[in-house]
Amino acid sequence: MHIIDKALLPFAPQAVAARVKARAQVQAFESLSASGNGMPGAGGGSSGSGAGSRWWNPFARDARADTLRHIGTQRAASRELVRTNAIAAGAINTSVDRIIGTGLAFVSSPDRRVLGWSAEQADEWKAATQAEFSLWADDAQACDLTGEQTFYEAQRTVVRGAKESGDIFTLLPTAPRTRMQPYSLRFQLIEADRVGNPLGQMDSEDTAAGIRFAPGGRPIAAHIYDRHPGAGYAPANSGMYHGEWVNFQGDSGRRRLLHHYKKLRPGQPRGVPYLAPVVDLIKQVGRFTEAEVNAAVLNAFFTVLIETESGNSAPVFGADEAGQGASPAGDEIGLGMGAVIGLAKGEKANFADPKRPNPNAEGFIHMLIGLMGMGLGIPKEVLLNQFNSSYSASKAALLAAWVTFRSERAWVGLSFCQPVFETWLAEAVFTGRVKAPGFFADPLLRWAYTRAAWPGDSMGSINPKDEVAAYSAAIDARLMTRERAEWELGGTDWNATFDQKLAEHQRLQKHNLLPVPKAGAAAPNAQPGAAPQGDPADPEDPESDPAP
Repeated sequence: MHIIDKALLPFAPQAVAARVKARAQVQAFESLSASGNGMPGAGGGSSGSGAGSRWWNPFARDARADTLRHIGTQRAASRELVRTNAIAAGAINTSVDRIIGTGLAFVSSPDRRVLGWSAEQADEWKAATQAEFSLWADDAQACDLTGEQTFYEAQRTVVRGAKESGDIFTLLPTAPRTRMQPYSLRFQLIEADRVGNPLGQMDSEDTAAGIRFAPGGRPIAAHIYDRHPGAGYAPANSGMYHGEWVNFQGDSGRRRLLHHYKKLRPGQPRGVPYLAPVVDLIKQVGRFTEAEVNAAVLNAFFTVLIETESGNSAPVFGADEAGQGASPAGDEIGLGMGAVIGLAKGEKANFADPKRPNPNAEGFIHMLIGLMGMGLGIPKEVLLNQFNSSYSASKAALLAAWVTFRSERAWVGLSFCQPVFETWLAEAVFTGRVKAPGFFADPLLRWAYTRAAWPGDSMGSINPKDEVAAYSAAIDARLMTRERAEWELGGTDWNATFDQKLAEHQRLQKHNLLPVPKAGAAAPNAQPGAAPQGDPADPEDPESDPAP
């Protein structure tokens, strides 16, 4: 009740009741109206369906108006659910783990046809470039302005930030070079809330949500606040919305700022949180789950109430005067664990059976999680990490999810990994640590030098034996390269492990420990200079003794 209602309650209870009823009706009307005016997914607490559909009156707006109307509420609701709701946290964690995993690896892939290189030249340049990039990317002090994350750890933060908040920014400043850190390039991740209009001003024709656009719609700069507006403390020397404009590209063409978000519509200036379509559904399922748990807990409080002829209402045992059981005045009864409470003469005990645990709750919740999965692009089995169906159904669920994860992985590579690598490579060539003749003179040569792949962890296997056989058959039929097969099957680089494989093979061959061919298998082709592959050493044949 309002403070005025509390003051009037002792004198005019009927009037207060009428006021409370009228206020509830107005709030219900506002909730129904909001459900048809862009509030679903904004954390407004309305599902946007059912009775609210009678007030649904959508209006066609451009991408800017539709996206920015509730972006602040959507971000707050998304982050709150990720912190407090198991379904929301599971959806984000599953996406990040499947997309990034241990990190998208850097595989240099220069276009040797454009460069006029032989295969040996390309391999030599790739090995040297990957070693130099690892010198920078593997050291948090060398690549991160804050010194907290390596390049591969930052990939997870980028994906998580873009999904929780809708977008995230990467600033590419410089720092002094040292003998142990020969590169000046650093990255600094900027959360979405730190980019906004100066002094909190309204959007204009050329500025929206902190992004400045050139005529024609090209984003040219972003206004970054000096501190997060939600930091919770008053700035000492500047206002809450003070900051500076940072161009996405410098005068030389070097990238200075990256904006990571999924652009769903032309003219969309900012990203939408990943959970926005299902925010209200997740919230309602969380409330339903909490209610079911509370009902089950209440049902576990088994209390015996006894009516006596004498009307003694004192608790028998298990209840004290200050808490459970009958109060000193005899007008309150509280349930307790294993409590036995006496009733006054004439009182009857009516037990409410909540029928909990609800046997239908699991199926109902799983059905709603299936709807969430449709909106998130993740099958229910993957979202729940429960594969209780047949092998074919589980495999189909993984493949369906992998389509989404693979497209997201490609987006991370193009939005974050590749631009950062290209900026790093320009510095490496400028300082002479990587040799790339013609890099700054010919755009085509520069493009050829900067080609790279960003593979990640494999999808995993449900039936490894059959899948390895399928990959082996594809390789033998020249339908797939060994490099791609190893990435997809094991998540490792075939080129990086080649030397180890060769050394193992030669060592096994030297000691006659190579696998014995299976019966009926074709004999391997003899290689020039290769030692014969016969049976293990014969103790009676001195020439067959293995080397010590």
